[in-house]
Amino acid sequence: MPDQPEQPGFNPKEEKMIGWRARIGHVAPSRGDTFVYEFYQILKSGFLLLNTTGTIRRLVDDHLERQLQRIEEATVDLAESGAEFIIIGGSPLFTRLGHGSDREIAAKLEAKAGVPVAAGMTCEVEALKHAGIRKVVVATPYPDKITQRVADFLTASGFEVLRAEGLGIELNAELGNQPDHAAYKIAKRIYYSAPEADGIFLPCNRWPTASIISLLERETGKPALSSTLCNIWYALYRLHVKEEIRGYGKLLASLSG
Repeated sequence: MPDQPEQPGFNPKEEKMIGWRARIGHVAPSRGDTFVYEFYQILKSGFLLLNTTGTIRRLVDDHLERQLQRIEEATVDLAESGAEFIIIGGSPLFTRLGHGSDREIAAKLEAKAGVPVAAGMTCEVEALKHAGIRKVVVATPYPDKITQRVADFLTASGFEVLRAEGLGIELNAELGNQPDHAAYKIAKRIYYSAPEADGIFLPCNRWPTASIISLLERETGKPALSSTLCNIWYALYRLHVKEEIRGYGKLLASLSG
C-alpha cells in the first residue's frame, strides 16, 4: 500500500499534545458556550480550554448558591484532567458573597486541587488594575440587583464606579443569545454619559463581547475590558505565556511582551 500523503504543515516527529502551550480550566457557572467559542476565536493552536458546565439557569440567589456548592468538585476534576490554571467563572457568585470572597474561596480550592486557581472576579479586578483604570463605567447584561453588586464589589476593590447599568436579563439562555451589538450599544451609551471614565468594563462571559472590544476602544479612546478578555489575559499572565494577540483590544495585546 502506498504511503499516505502527509497533511500540509504536519510532521509526525514534531507532533505535540493538545494544549502544549497552556491548558486552562474553566468552571462555567452555566453552559460556558460563549466563553468557549470566544476563547478559540482569540487563541489558536497550542491552547486548550477544559470546561465544566454549571447549574445556574436564572440569575437568582438560589441558583447562585446551588452552583457554589459544586465548584470544589468541578475544580478538582479539572486539575485531574490536566488543567494548569483554573478559573472559577461566574462573577455573580462572588459579588453576592462580597469583597474578598473570591480570593478566600480560590485559596481553599487551590490547596485542594494542587494547581493555581482564581475566581473570574479576581481576574477582572487584576486586569482593570493592569490597564490603569481607576474610574470605570460598567455595562452588564444583568438585572439591576446583580449589576449593583458588581459595582459595590469594584468600589470595595478601590475603583470609582461612575455609572453601572444592565440589560435586565435574568434567564441565562438569553445571555448567550444576545447579538454582538447589544454589548456595544449599552457600553458606548454608558461611557458617553460619563466620559471622564478611564475605561469600560463589561462583566459576564456568557454574552458576546470579544468582537466589539477593538471598535469600542477606537471610538472612545479608552480601554474596554470584558470578562472573557480578563479571564484569558490573567490565565496567560499567570502561566507566563507571551502571545501576539491582535484585534481584541489593548489588554490582550499587552501579552506580546
